[in-house]
Amino acid sequence: MIPAHFAPAAALAILGTLLLAFIRVCRGPTAEDRLLGIQSFGTVGTAVVILLALEGHRPGFLDVALIMAMLAAVTIITFTRILPGAGDVDPKDDAAPPPPPRSGDPTP
Repeated sequence: MIPAHFAPAAALAILGTLLLAFIRVCRGPTAEDRLLGIQSFGTVGTAVVILLALEGHRPGFLDVALIMAMLAAVTIITFTRILPGAGDVDPKDDAAPPPPPRSGDPTP
């Protein structure tokens, strides 16, 4: 059982992280930042369900929280696959290709 003074503090902390994640989604500046903000919604939702399970003495909610966490992981993998620019960089390419020759340069 959770001490009585812990639940309101935990709920306030969770609300604060949700607010910060919402700001990150709105402000960006990149798509990856927004994606991580959206991922935080799933994490915060899982934390809320765990808090409800512990406060309400409902152990079935812990199963729901576990499923939510697994779905959040699958969601982030899916979003990174469809994110614009994903997969454009080949990790095997360490060096940039040489620039094309200019019109006045002699060919070697």
